[in-house]
Amino acid sequence: MNAVNSSCLKDFDGSRKNNFTLLRVLFAWLVLYGHSYAIQNGAGFVDPLNSIFKGSIWIGELAVNGFFAVSGFLVTASIIKRGFFDYAVSRMIRIYPALILCVFFSVFVLGVIATSQSTITYLTSEDSYRYFTNSLAFLPMQWTLPGVFEQNTRDAVNGSLWSLPVELRCYMLLGIAGVMGVFSHRVTANFVALVVLGFGLFFFSDLPLIGGLFDAEHPALYFLLGVLFFVNREYVMLNAKVAVVCLLIGLSAFGKDWYGFIFPLCFVYLCFYAVYATPYVPVDDKLGDVSFGIYIYAWPVQQYVAQIYPEGNVYTNILLSTLVVLVLAKISWHYIESPILNNKTLILERSRKVLDGLDKGKKLFQV
Repeated sequence: MNAVNSSCLKDFDGSRKNNFTLLRVLFAWLVLYGHSYAIQNGAGFVDPLNSIFKGSIWIGELAVNGFFAVSGFLVTASIIKRGFFDYAVSRMIRIYPALILCVFFSVFVLGVIATSQSTITYLTSEDSYRYFTNSLAFLPMQWTLPGVFEQNTRDAVNGSLWSLPVELRCYMLLGIAGVMGVFSHRVTANFVALVVLGFGLFFFSDLPLIGGLFDAEHPALYFLLGVLFFVNREYVMLNAKVAVVCLLIGLSAFGKDWYGFIFPLCFVYLCFYAVYATPYVPVDDKLGDVSFGIYIYAWPVQQYVAQIYPEGNVYTNILLSTLVVLVLAKISWHYIESPILNNKTLILERSRKVLDGLDKGKKLFQV
């Protein structure tokens, strides 16, 4: 089978030889790259990609949107193939262990060494411990820690965390749709998705759960496109000529009034073409899926680099931060994320036993 010329997305169901990990790692690093221009006070340095994007988007936003498209595709597969319970547990163990570790690191390691306050003052401040609410990824984010990064261009300890509440709520809405049987038939799933898409384009703020979130509109749109690509995967052909056309149209859309209507579809198609129809790169074997670790550790590390090396520029920040973040991301993956994911079956079994016990207890009290 010629994957480049004749395959559809459905042909790759169950295949592990794909470039999802490579694409996610690239997206995570591009967020680091883009944030360097905001974090490091490097007068005179302008992101050269801005001239290509013509104000329609910036590289960090593009990467985050790509994350959401890929996520929408993969988690739709999860809820359709494995059911709601597996889906919900899988989402929790994928996000929370690494996030909790990152928040702990931010408060008790980075915060202690970066604060301008005394260690005792910092550790006894209520604001230091209020930051732990970020590990829930649901409540309003706390952006600062006492005395930390106050002299930097930005004072947020981890500005990248803004996207996690958006992602979590997208997961919740998808889970609700799954429970309601929306994915039982492709026509039904398409109808509901297109209704949500149309409503969101004009009345996004009125959408439940995600409507009131900061900058949620575009990531949610890309998440929904990922859902649509999975639902219709047997009709999405991976064709080199189509990919070239999408690339050319996408590039020509920058700076145009019709950008928002055309570019997202072209970009999402190119993402899945890159995943399935380009030569397989075994990143998982060599590096592991360090994308989430890169994403959540990049901003705080970049902030610390900017603090201890204020005379540096955006490129020194990118280089130094990349080296440190890769180490932290590998530690997170190999010692936290991967071991937990490898024990998902056991976690699912124990979770079901807990739920069964709660259900029996509820029935006992009802009697």
